[in-house]
Amino acid sequence: MSLGRRIALLVAVVAALSGLTACNTLLLPGNTSSITFVSTTSTGGWRYDYYRNTAYPCSISGYQTFVVGTKVGSSDIAARPLWAFMHGGGAGYFDTSGNPVPGPGQKVEESAASLVTHLTNNGLLGLIRADAAGFRTLAVSYCSHDIYAGANTPDPNNPNTAPDGKPRPTNGVYATKAAIQYVLDHYPTTTTFLHGTSAGSAGTFGVAWAMQLQGIAPAGVVADASLVNAEAFAAAHSAGYCSDNNDPARVAAIAARIQPDLANIANEPDKLVSSRRLTVPILHIWNHGDSNTCGSPPIACPMRDGTVVTIGLTDCIHEPMRRAIAALGPSSRSKNFPVCVDNDATPDCSLHVVTSRIHLTNTDPSTAADYLAGIVAWVDARLQDA
Repeated sequence: MSLGRRIALLVAVVAALSGLTACNTLLLPGNTSSITFVSTTSTGGWRYDYYRNTAYPCSISGYQTFVVGTKVGSSDIAARPLWAFMHGGGAGYFDTSGNPVPGPGQKVEESAASLVTHLTNNGLLGLIRADAAGFRTLAVSYCSHDIYAGANTPDPNNPNTAPDGKPRPTNGVYATKAAIQYVLDHYPTTTTFLHGTSAGSAGTFGVAWAMQLQGIAPAGVVADASLVNAEAFAAAHSAGYCSDNNDPARVAAIAARIQPDLANIANEPDKLVSSRRLTVPILHIWNHGDSNTCGSPPIACPMRDGTVVTIGLTDCIHEPMRRAIAALGPSSRSKNFPVCVDNDATPDCSLHVVTSRIHLTNTDPSTAADYLAGIVAWVDARLQDA
């Protein structure tokens, strides 16, 4: 099948799954009425409060959870900015026999210890914890395994039911918004930043758009490594790269679990930015040879204007967003942040997720060598905007 036909098929499948929504459910708030406090732990000079939201069940068992971090000794009444972290873990679904794919991971309730691990990371999170702005931190769970893009969305072939016997839908968007809303209501907060890695990076764009539609737009998005570009995925599959990950059947199965507006190919992140429908400032981070997206083999890369350019595969995935942000002009608060970062002796820019590492150097001359400091400088500038 030709590249053009593969892309057309993928577009048709996703469009059919998406339909035309008469009412955009993304603008609805998350449900905070069923959030309960579970426990508190302290480590490294920070207190971490653990909560469970029984309004939103996980895909297999348990419920969506979150952890709020507060520096020990800081004021409980002083308003602080919030750093909301969305971790990765791929994307999943259930096959026609009801089996979880690729497995049960990321589909069961997340413990406090697991979530705290993300907030105690000494990469970018270490710099954020030390920032003079005095951030509070938040880690949200990912137990719908839906790229944080479900919004009470039916989960095809999921045989698991909640304790009340009802089906377990996907609720990544709503659960994330509910956690943020709870912090805004119970911890004095000035503004919010979304930081996502891998699948969490892909999820930040939809969550930011949903927050913007709701009227609680974040001050910025720090998206590290991943975003959705169905046309590039189809081109990669046609060229024989990452064939399993980019299989149209897998893409369609994942899309079927996603809120229709977010599954709609017309609402891919770069298209939201270029049409000015998503106006939240974005720091768009990608490593040129990211191993998770099959590195940098040259590929005929389809552009939004109908042209095709030959560039590396990972750059192909990110090129439409790069162009969309560049087109906003030099006064834009959004910024492209390409890097070449490695944690081994091979200079191939292959590390997947660069913000969770320390003591590494970027060799892309267009971005600061100390790339983590460059990210913090962008964040501090966005705090001044707020």
